[in-house]
Amino acid sequence: MDRFYHTALVADALSLGAHWIYNQEEIVEVFPRGVRKFADPMTEYHKGKKAGDQTHYGDQAVMLWKSIKKREGFDAEGWREDWVAEMGRYGGYVDGASKETLKSEGKVASQSSDLGGASRIAPILDLKLPLNDAVAAVRSQTALTHGDPAVADAAEFFTRAAYVVKAEAAFEDALEAAAEEGTYVKLNVAKHVETARSLRDENFPDVAKQIGQACGVDQAFPLALYFILRPQTDFEKTMSDNIMAGGDSAARGMLISLLFAAVDPNVAAEWKDGLRAH
Repeated sequence: MDRFYHTALVADALSLGAHWIYNQEEIVEVFPRGVRKFADPMTEYHKGKKAGDQTHYGDQAVMLWKSIKKREGFDAEGWREDWVAEMGRYGGYVDGASKETLKSEGKVASQSSDLGGASRIAPILDLKLPLNDAVAAVRSQTALTHGDPAVADAAEFFTRAAYVVKAEAAFEDALEAAAEEGTYVKLNVAKHVETARSLRDENFPDVAKQIGQACGVDQAFPLALYFILRPQTDFEKTMSDNIMAGGDSAARGMLISLLFAAVDPNVAAEWKDGLRAH
């Protein structure tokens, strides 16, 4: 069972409706009781998409899943070839990192620092590779399109955290272990974990505005950690609140979902059949 992959797709599809809406009041008007089901997109970025579809992040995770199935495992050069072919005919939103990377047919990555580059990693976690091999693979897949090493650092961090949670550790302990045991080139992981911990008891709308709702790893990464560290929140509430916080909820949600999937492979089962991608 592709526990991480399907959970990440659910997180992304739930985010589609309000993705890239930064005005929290505008989101509340459409979702007054929070986000509990798939919805059509509110913005023109995802024009033509319908409830149950993926954002461009989720669509690229599907591309990675297909590449892994085709090649019976993750192959970096194969992933580059498959990604270039798929993106060459892709009809959804093409983000700046993808546009820049496509100029060289995937041979030179953009310098984007957007967390979205790391958000595709779920299919690799389902391969159940030894941790060091998984870390190498998620770094490689991320670096295809995002040349800022902080984004690959984020991919490593969430992979390590998910592996620790799967071994029955609490979320906070997993984040601590991932921070201590990883090798991070640029991302100040310890600082971001401490920031998230210091804000864990604050209301999410205020925290999102304080940390920032944008796509860049320096905002999206600590905000994702905040949602993981909040006390007494389940998958449904965490996904909903992350979306209601505004901004790049899809990239954050896909990575947050990995820790919930590590605890329970069926945590997103009630939404799975509504995914249009499968």
